[in-house]
Order: sequence, then C-alpha cells, then structure tokens
Amino acid sequence: MRKRTLIHAGLQTVVPWLAVAAVVITMAWQQGMFSWGASAASGPARTIALPGGGFSDGGRCGAKGYHYFPLPASASAPPAAQPAGPAPGPQLVLGSYGYEKPSRAPGRFPIGLLFAPGPKGSLKLSRTLGGEGVAVEIEGPHGLVGGAHGLPVAWHSATKSDTGDSAEVSLPLEALCPGQDPKTVMKGLQAPIDSSNTLTGQPAYTLTVSVRDPGIGAQRRSMGLPLGGNLLSANNLVPEDGFTLASTAY
Repeated sequence: MRKRTLIHAGLQTVVPWLAVAAVVITMAWQQGMFSWGASAASGPARTIALPGGGFSDGGRCGAKGYHYFPLPASASAPPAAQPAGPAPGPQLVLGSYGYEKPSRAPGRFPIGLLFAPGPKGSLKLSRTLGGEGVAVEIEGPHGLVGGAHGLPVAWHSATKSDTGDSAEVSLPLEALCPGQDPKTVMKGLQAPIDSSNTLTGQPAYTLTVSVRDPGIGAQRRSMGLPLGGNLLSANNLVPEDGFTLASTAY
C-alpha cells in the first residue's frame, strides 16, 4: 500500500466544517488530550443493557462482519473518494472518536457524528434517529471486539440547521467483549503513521457507525437518487484514493 500523507488538500473537497472537525480531533488525539487513567472491566459475552441507554452486542463477540443494521460488505471497506462540490446526498462522517477516562468517571469511547444535508437544504432527522438510536461495531482481525445498538445521541444543537447537524454518541466500556483492553482497542483504531507523519496503512480495527431514520430516505427520494433506503453508515478507514471523508447510504 502506498504511503498517504495524514493531511491532504483533498480534505477541502468535503463540506468545510466536516473536514475541519475531523482534522482537529486527529491532532487532539495525537497530542494526548484524551486522558487514560485506569482501565475498567469489559462487558460479558452476552447482550446487556448499558448505562445511559442502549444494549451491548456481547452475544456477537468474535463474529466477523456483524452489523446490527444489515449493511453490505462494502460498508466495511475504505470509502471511495468523493468529487469536489456539494455532497450528492445526505452523508454521515465520523468527526471524532477516541477513548477517554476522566479520573472520577467510567471510561468511554466518545464518537462525534457529523451529518451533511446534501445540496437541497437541511436533513430532517428525528432527535431519536427513528427511535432506534445509533449502532456501533468495532471489529478486529479476529472478529467483533465490542459494539452496541440503540445508543442515545446527544445533539449539539436543539434545532436543525441548513449547514448540517452534529451529535455525539458514547460507547461505554461495558460494550467491549470480555478481556478487551480499551487502550489496545483505541490503538487498533488509529491508522499507522511513520516518523514523518505519513499514513502507512489502514487501522487494524474497523469502527463502523450506522443510523437509520425515515428522514434519510425521504431526502434521497426527493433528490431522485437511484439508491434509496433510510440508512447511513461511516467508518474509520482511510479512503483508497485521496483523503476525502465520506459515508455511504444504504
């Protein structure tokens, strides 16, 4: 795999606020702005209710290619580079992800979600995302190492905007499979870089986030797009061609 620079002009082809947020969080993680602290215990190998809402995917530990919302195999592949110009339809981008362990609070994986509305105005999403919340899966070389579904979202604005919407979802440590260390998982989610800050490959672990809401399908139908569906998904993989950040709708 050829080397890729970490920050590339191709980022400018994305909606600007998406690109800036993604670059900022990458730099913040590298500078150690997330605290580590002591690791808490992971969850059991069965489905359990999670603190704060949602359910773990513990019963699927070790499964390969598992997604709570059925997604095609391409959803776990590096996203294709997008051409310059407005997004062709509603899009989901992982604006941030990391592991944090405040000194007096349980550890968690906060994940920032950025929604691009497409060229025809705002994307009308329900605050509960169709009542189903968010699904998150982390898969390593030997299968699922953690995940959850029905996770609630914390929106960064009370109302929708014409430039997109943003939210955060939190994956608690109880959503990790037995024996999984959060620091090791977080390291696996980062793309390897060399001493010149150049990407040298894909992350060892794949983080996939997906949401399902009727507003996604409604906007796609209003735009006459050939592929319908109420699903959006995004992952942490580096695009094979360039550095445009994108998601795929299914």
